[in-house]
Parts: sequence; C-alpha cells; structure tokens
Amino acid sequence: MKIEENYSLKNHNTFNVDVKAKLYTEVSSVIDCLNILKTYPKEKILVLGDGSNTLLIKDWEGIVIRPIIKTIRKVKEDEQFIYIESGSGTNWDHFVRYCVAKNYAGIENLVMIPGTVGGAVAQNIAAYGQNITDTLVSVRAVDIKSKKKVMLLPEECGYEYRRSNFKNKWRYRYIITSAVFKLRKNTKEFELSYHERAGRYGSILEELNSFAKEPYTIQDVMQAVINQRAKRLPSVDEYGTCGSFFENPVVPIKKYEELSKMISELQCYPVEDLRYHIKDWAEYRKEDFVKIPAGRILDELGWRGRWIGNVGVSEKHALCVVSNKEATGKEILDFVHEMQKDVKLKYDIDLISEVNIIE
Repeated sequence: MKIEENYSLKNHNTFNVDVKAKLYTEVSSVIDCLNILKTYPKEKILVLGDGSNTLLIKDWEGIVIRPIIKTIRKVKEDEQFIYIESGSGTNWDHFVRYCVAKNYAGIENLVMIPGTVGGAVAQNIAAYGQNITDTLVSVRAVDIKSKKKVMLLPEECGYEYRRSNFKNKWRYRYIITSAVFKLRKNTKEFELSYHERAGRYGSILEELNSFAKEPYTIQDVMQAVINQRAKRLPSVDEYGTCGSFFENPVVPIKKYEELSKMISELQCYPVEDLRYHIKDWAEYRKEDFVKIPAGRILDELGWRGRWIGNVGVSEKHALCVVSNKEATGKEILDFVHEMQKDVKLKYDIDLISEVNIIE
C-alpha cells in the first residue's frame, strides 16, 4: 500500500479540478482499509471513487482513500434470481454491461452512469425509471470510527430521492467495500416507461422502435438508453463535468400549477416513485407534492449553452454544468450559485445540488 504526499486529484474528479491531498492512498482490500485507519488515526478522511459526482473546492488537509476493490462474484442464485457482489472500486458502467451480457436484468437502464459501484450506492443513483435501490440487497463497509467491518441493509442507509446517509450524515463515516445486488435472470419484462412530454429526445420506447422490434432483449433496452444518454449528455473527454448538477425540486401541487402557467409543457412526477408512468398528467394533481424537472426551468431561463469564463452549461442539457477543464472549484461553485440565484429570483424555487461539494 503506497502513500503519496501532496498528491494532485486532477485526474480523480471529472471536473478535473486541480486540488491536492495532503496524503493519498489506494486500497484494494478490507485489510488495506483497516491498516490505513490504524496507521493514520488522526487524519481527516475523504473517500473518493472516480469523483464523478464531486466538486472539490480546495486542497484536502488529510488523507484521501480511493477504493480499487474490483472483484465481481456470484453469491447465490435460484431459478428466477441471481445475487451478485461487486467490489466498490468496480466501474459502474462496466458492472452494468457485465450483467447485461449475462442476461441479468434490473440495472440495464443505469448504463453509462459514470463512477464506481461504491459511488453509485452512496449517491443512490436512478435513471430512466430504474433505481439502484430496486436491486440493492446489502452494503459492506469499514466503519472509520470503530475501525470494524459492517454490513448495512438498504433500510438502514436512509435512501431518499438522490440522497442517502452515505452522502449526508455518514459522508465521513464509512469506506464502502462492496455491495450485493439481486437481479432477474432471462426476463422479458423491462422498465420502459421513461418519456418526455416536452423534450427533444422522446421516449425509451420510441428509441427502441427506431432500431429493434418486439420482443425486446435486455441488450436492446440497454442500447436504447445508451443512445438517449449520448444525445443528452456532454462528453467527459471534451468537458469537465459531473453531469446533472441539481436535484429535481419537490414543490406543492399549487406551486406546480402556478409554474405550469409560466413554463409551457412543464412536467411533474410523483415524489416517492421515480418511474415515469405514461398516464394522464392530471392524475398527479391528486398529490400534495410533486417533483418538477430542474432542467426545464433552467432551459426556460436561458441557461442552456451559457458560459461565464471557464464554466458553462451544456448545449445538450440545461442541467449539466461543464467546464473547459481549466476551471477552479471556486469558479464552478460561483457559477452554480448564479444559477441558483436566478431560479430563486424568477420562480422562488431553491435548487439543491445533487453533486457533493467538498470544501
């Protein structure tokens, strides 16, 4: 286990912010995690995967631990389901494609989400009607405080829309080492409900029908999501970015009705269900609160394609903050604050960062 001093994190965060860690190490096992905690008991610890949902503002005056545990193994299976354990350092997109290649279903709509398995679990990722918590069985971790191995069940992890205890109150508490997922074998039932009422990119079904015919395969469904994401998201080869920067706001139904008079074709979604059911939108009026798309609000205010210095918003999607890879963390944060102020001033809505801001 190698310890680096004054180590640049530029290549370990997708905004490519060039800050330094006082100490940096990579851990490839639970034993490595325990040893590093015993060796540096007083250092402040930041666990960093691929940094694909993290904005670093300044140098880290402590130790950065990067898990590189990449094992994938079968835990058990029956006729219908298989349980797969993946190391936290496994690339999430690689894990999805690995499962799809074996016809294991449940996470195929989560393809092309950058980051690691550990990051996906911590961030509570969801996309195109699928949620990581639909398949998550358990999380194994090392408790930084007690220096012991633990196993956590999803109900203990405080999962809510785009949130978890790992992301919030446990941010500096655990080193996630692996996670177990329960996936369906050889199914023909897929989550295809994602659609846009006022978008440029259409629905998953429309995408599927552009190149495939029923009965769809799991490979077809994954390819449809890949096609959609390529249309919507900026390239990390070209830009520094964490993709979508803000959570979709949750507002009272009366607020939604007020906004829908000002913003044409404004969608809404149920708060507790992240799927996109195709039904009469008026049914959501029965709810007390609904989610509304932050990207649509920012688009209405003209943020898509706008730049200030080294930081801007993608031409593809108004929710994606990008940089020219030369921006400092403070420049990006200042830009984000301007977006938040504009939305607050025009619509009295507080945009909450989905990205972890480490100051």
